Amino acid sequence: MRQNRPMNQQPLLDFLNKHGIPYQLYEHQPVFTIEDEAVVTAIDGKPTSPGPLPKPRYKTLFLKDKNGQFFLVAVMEGKRVDLKELSNILDCGRFSFGKPDKLMALLQLTPGSVTPYGILFDGEKKVALVLDEDGLAHDTISFHPMRNDMTLVTTPQNFLRCMELMEHEAHVLRIPTRE
Repeated sequence: MRQNRPMNQQPLLDFLNKHGIPYQLYEHQPVFTIEDEAVVTAIDGKPTSPGPLPKPRYKTLFLKDKNGQFFLVAVMEGKRVDLKELSNILDCGRFSFGKPDKLMALLQLTPGSVTPYGILFDGEKKVALVLDEDGLAHDTISFHPMRNDMTLVTTPQNFLRCMELMEHEAHVLRIPTRE
């Protein structure tokens, strides 16, 4: 059975509130992969009838290239990223998945709770953020807020503003996929 230590979402929520970035916070059972269907039990702390999360949903990959550079790649659900082509587009070395100890050290995250919001803890700017441009065409964008039993939903514009305020501008591009 997989386990995940819940992370503290409070520093992120404090950051969003301090900067006036609106969001909705959905509570649900823990999810570990994009294939896990989250059933919402509360919205903004208020119990609700069980229901699904708003779509589209996103997954975030923690990657390292052969030169030691780290990347968070946020892509819409259902897409299988062509890592070789993505490394060519970004003009970096071949990708592999980052190790859990580096994920914790750099972003204070554990596997199963990987989120672009972990950038909040990357004060040394060691992690580059890559965002799927297809996701910006939707009304909402959603990611875990440091833990996998919650999902934070906001607009793409508010998400990009948040990344800028964290001094980690997202590299927005069409993420290459494979069949």
